[in-house]
Amino acid sequence: MSGTLSPAFAQNAATPPHAHAARTHHAKPAVKAQKSAAVAQPASVVPPPRSANAVAMVQTAAIPTVPAEAENVVVTGSLIRDPNFRSASPMTHLTTRDLQMRGITTAAQALQQLASNGSGNLPASFSSNGAFAAGASAPSLRGLTTDSTLVLMDGQRLAYYPLSDDGERNFVDVNWMPMSIMQAVDVQKDSASATYGADAVAGVINFITRKEIKGFEANAEGGLSGQGDAGHQRLYATYGHGDLDHDNYNFYVNAEYQNDDMLYNRQRGYPYDTGDLTGIGGYNANPNAIQADGSVVGIGSTTTALVRPVSVGAGGALTPLGGLQPLGGSCGNLITHNVAAGAFPGSTGNFANTVCEQNLVGNYRVIDPEDRRISTTAHFTTRPWERAELTAMFTYAQNTSYNTGAGSSGAPVSIRSQSRSGDISFANITLPAMLSNGQPNPYDPWAAQGQPAQIFYLFGDLNPSSTQFNQAYRGSVRLSGWEPSNWGSDWKYNASFVGMTDDLEYDRNGYPIFSRVRQAINDGSYNFLDPSQNSAAIRNWIAPRSVQHSDSSEYSGEATLQKGLFRLPGGMVNLVIGGNIRYESLNNPSANPDDPSNPSAQYMGINGFYAKGSRWVESGFFETNIPVVKYFSADVSGRYDNYSVGYDHFSPKVEALVKPVKEFTLRGTFSKGFRVPSFAETNSQTIGYITYNPAGDPNAAAFLAQHPNASGTGPDAYAQSYSLALNTVGNPAVKPELSTSFTGGAVVQPTRWLNMSVDYYYIKKDNYITTANQSTALAAYYAGAGMPSGISVIPDVADPDHPGAMARPGIVNLGYINGATLVTDGLDLALDANVPLPGKLSKIKWYSKGEATYVFRYNITYPGLGTERFAGTLGPANTTSASGTPRWRANWANTFTYDKLSLTTTVYYTSGYKLTAEDYTGPGTRNDCAQAATGFAGETTLDGSPIRCNASHFWDIDLTLAYRFNKRFTAYANMYNVANWRPPLDLGTYGGYLYNPAWAGAGMLGRAFRFGVNVTL
Repeated sequence: MSGTLSPAFAQNAATPPHAHAARTHHAKPAVKAQKSAAVAQPASVVPPPRSANAVAMVQTAAIPTVPAEAENVVVTGSLIRDPNFRSASPMTHLTTRDLQMRGITTAAQALQQLASNGSGNLPASFSSNGAFAAGASAPSLRGLTTDSTLVLMDGQRLAYYPLSDDGERNFVDVNWMPMSIMQAVDVQKDSASATYGADAVAGVINFITRKEIKGFEANAEGGLSGQGDAGHQRLYATYGHGDLDHDNYNFYVNAEYQNDDMLYNRQRGYPYDTGDLTGIGGYNANPNAIQADGSVVGIGSTTTALVRPVSVGAGGALTPLGGLQPLGGSCGNLITHNVAAGAFPGSTGNFANTVCEQNLVGNYRVIDPEDRRISTTAHFTTRPWERAELTAMFTYAQNTSYNTGAGSSGAPVSIRSQSRSGDISFANITLPAMLSNGQPNPYDPWAAQGQPAQIFYLFGDLNPSSTQFNQAYRGSVRLSGWEPSNWGSDWKYNASFVGMTDDLEYDRNGYPIFSRVRQAINDGSYNFLDPSQNSAAIRNWIAPRSVQHSDSSEYSGEATLQKGLFRLPGGMVNLVIGGNIRYESLNNPSANPDDPSNPSAQYMGINGFYAKGSRWVESGFFETNIPVVKYFSADVSGRYDNYSVGYDHFSPKVEALVKPVKEFTLRGTFSKGFRVPSFAETNSQTIGYITYNPAGDPNAAAFLAQHPNASGTGPDAYAQSYSLALNTVGNPAVKPELSTSFTGGAVVQPTRWLNMSVDYYYIKKDNYITTANQSTALAAYYAGAGMPSGISVIPDVADPDHPGAMARPGIVNLGYINGATLVTDGLDLALDANVPLPGKLSKIKWYSKGEATYVFRYNITYPGLGTERFAGTLGPANTTSASGTPRWRANWANTFTYDKLSLTTTVYYTSGYKLTAEDYTGPGTRNDCAQAATGFAGETTLDGSPIRCNASHFWDIDLTLAYRFNKRFTAYANMYNVANWRPPLDLGTYGGYLYNPAWAGAGMLGRAFRFGVNVTL
């Protein structure tokens, strides 16, 4: 539990059962470990801890205590293996029982709810909203993004996910982890580079597997939302044999399955199911919608083709010769609007037009993808001789994430596409009057007059979809033991090896290829009049399945040696030394490579980002624990890492504990750390997208004046919010980020049943890896001035209503640099209580556990630009999918047990935040509501002004009710989002439509129910 003086949080780097902290005798333990001690019980009646020490350990008393000699005794974040060791680092410790009683079944769920999990976390729902790392989920401790949180299993590193977060950051995916074999999850909330090396700047999350399972366990669970959708199914079974204490071995096998159904925006009602936002003060952003003043903000493409006659001038410029009309004369099941001349802006308004309105949000957008997880694990532990223990484990896991739709909007691909590099554009694509065989084009209504037809169309019949099929293979072996010594304490040794590969197949369907679309237009083989008549053969030819194979690997060998050197008044001085060598690689080839000699061979709409690299890392490290006196101890550690690609770094850490009385402890840590550049930051090309609203850019005034809407009250649709591409290229000269971290706090235990803690944290990153600020490039683009060195802007497709006007910025080309300093600090609060109730209520056991994090600062300083401040705002938007930095996050769980019945209530809270982001608008603008960010069209008034300045706070309450019929059978029910609170409107984020999936995903699901049974034999 966060705030407790954590004793030895278990992991599989275990001390064998006869090793002691000091000099030992070698008798067998006198107490036999009961069967249930090795078996995590189902979500059932949970007698809470009965002593102050038990509260500090955050262990459930329903699992009988095993003697210390039989427990794993490695503290996450430390090399010391000693049952008496206490860590000064702030920790959160979640047992399997904690997770079960909160209704949490996946690693992603567990981490998403952590109070310390901040901006830049990667929820699974991002997969359906255009995420680079589709199919994955990852935490972001302290809001430092996914690359600064190190995720381990049993204290060992894991392979990176083959796709980089935002195309930039290496991270470990947690979606594949088999939670039914987990004993606990430890979260160390300060830097751990001195122990683990790179990537642990913000902290460490360690998933700890169960060391021993005896007998058979099984679970079956199913559920739905209160609206009858979002189905959920989960099954697992585990069988184990052998008793470590008596048979000297234990072997168990496990299989786990979970499936969660897809959830669409159309299933969640207004305003999340439509582009018409007039009901919340915005405008109707459905393509070709009529606004309240009778105008249309601009031409939009729909799945019914709109065409108009044009003449083609020099350079391919088009001049409209008539109004728009649906091809074939009918909008079908779409809304038809007969629009008078003057209602459209620009040259389109010179004619009367008949257009089709389509609710693309309701038709196509997805909230959560379909997600299926399957895993199997074999785990074997033996004691090959009296003073040693050998553990081997192998896991195969697969995770399949599937969603319909294309890109972040979910809508089908538009025929008016431009390649990601800008070297081919169909912005002015037309249907020729004559086909390549010399016959009149049946899809050009003006073929008889010899006039080509400009076309606006979405390929609705191609049914776009994407599937990420990820397979993880992980094997590990560990030998640990001890040998007696005639001085100090015994020698303790540990040697381990882990190997893991992560293979990802990313399939995309329904994305056309430029050259094939052009050929189908020229020869008439694609039916634009009635796309339902197109054969499967023509669809598959125009849009062949795209298959991308990516992989990553991690192989690591490590050895440590521990010795108690001498005794001080406070205890034995322990020293640990060790070394590690590992190899890590990532290969993520482009799914849409750009051949400059043949650009039309590219797919429409597929981002061709790529990253590749490999490296060896050699490390040496030490740790010494010095219990000076009974009330004061210190711990000093350090690690040197040398990378084959030219980086090296030494990371020191100092910890101190002061306990003048048993009820009060002061603790603190100081450390230096680093984050090594990712493979993408050194060798990649990535095009990422941010939401950009020219109306909020003071440099864009002249541009906006060239793109008025029909009523002249503001910009047309083209100049409203859109997705601006940032093309970043890897820089092999970029250096590691360097961090300085400090924590200081107090633990108070006023009674035997209550623990409380408060900790201050501070993290500073120097050499912060970033890109040049795009605002400088955009200002130069609008002014027609020269660009800064290494930066350029590629114009977007032309405005169809003002084709001769200045084009909006399409792609900003940038590179990675060490260009800033980041500082964040805040406060952690924690409570852990086993509350005794008086009188007749004493039969009811009350266990309470909660944590909260408050962010004081989250600032990034750019030389020559100033300091951007993000705490309490939507920023840093560019690096977090505009998920923002809420100041408060908290959770509080209360479990009440009576006889065989238990009830757990868990409350989650995230504070509100401003919808401004200074990385969009520059330093000093956080309180300027006129510059509030907007994520999607329609979220402003017609003149481009934001309609909201804040996103409100979000509460969520979950319930778990369990009844244990006997020691073998338990039934339980979960109710999520009991109050059915909807998510607060967030009009600035683009990770989800009108809501923020990083904080309010439970609100989009709504009230939901699950029912399950556990069997233990």
